[in-house]
Amino acid sequence: MHWFYVREAMRTFRQHGGLTINAVLALTAALTFAGLFLLLAHNAQTALRLIGDRREMVVYLKDEVTEAQRDELIGRLTDLYGSVKYVSKDDAWKEFTQEVGDPQLLESVDQNPLPSSLRVRLRPELLTAAAMSAAAREVSEFPEVEDVRYGAEWVRRLDELNLGLARGALAVGLAVALALVLVVYNTIRLSVLARRQPIEIMSRLGATDAFVAQPFVIEAMFEALVAVALALGLLFASYRAVSSQLEGVVFLPWSWTLGFVGAALALAWVAAMMALARVLRAVRS
Repeated sequence: MHWFYVREAMRTFRQHGGLTINAVLALTAALTFAGLFLLLAHNAQTALRLIGDRREMVVYLKDEVTEAQRDELIGRLTDLYGSVKYVSKDDAWKEFTQEVGDPQLLESVDQNPLPSSLRVRLRPELLTAAAMSAAAREVSEFPEVEDVRYGAEWVRRLDELNLGLARGALAVGLAVALALVLVVYNTIRLSVLARRQPIEIMSRLGATDAFVAQPFVIEAMFEALVAVALALGLLFASYRAVSSQLEGVVFLPWSWTLGFVGAALALAWVAAMMALARVLRAVRS
């Protein structure tokens, strides 16, 4: 019985080849556009994740803090916020000298004015702007702490960029989903109307809606599968072209790729069922 449905779907392809090709091309264009945005969003998220991993809170210590007090503070910060690295006054001066690059600019400085500090690599759940601000306020109240810095404006803009990417991905996804549903819906509707007479005959002979609909559902799924394969091929070719010129570009992970394919097939199935439910009622009436 299943082979009968497949043969009927293949016969529809042959009889309405132009309609099928147009549908596949339209689906490929929409899916390629969505895939390009996914590829861009994935690489942007990867870059932002690497930048976000470098977020840290710098805790400047008072000069009179003893070694025992410092070690106790390190323990508290480690328990509450994340891993801690101690930077002495000498180490801070060496880093500052390397950043300046020209030792002659610092010859007039008689003594090291930089304080010792603790660099806190915050836990992932504390990397948002609000959480970092709250953590900085709490740490600044410790008696051993002179000041706390974490780049509030930079962190806020990074969070806004992440949010913008998420909203953009949602908007593009909804637009492409709508386009895919409309293309499949109209294709299946036209296919059913083109075979109106045979469907009427089958209905009079007692064929159920499920029996009549199966070949058209297979047709829609096949069109979506071909389109998503073509779209992924175009995406991979684009990725190879860009990665040869720009380092660090990565392709979609398997989880994203499988989700992309699954979403395309699911939308095709929904669109086919919507078209069939409406058109079959019209054919039978």
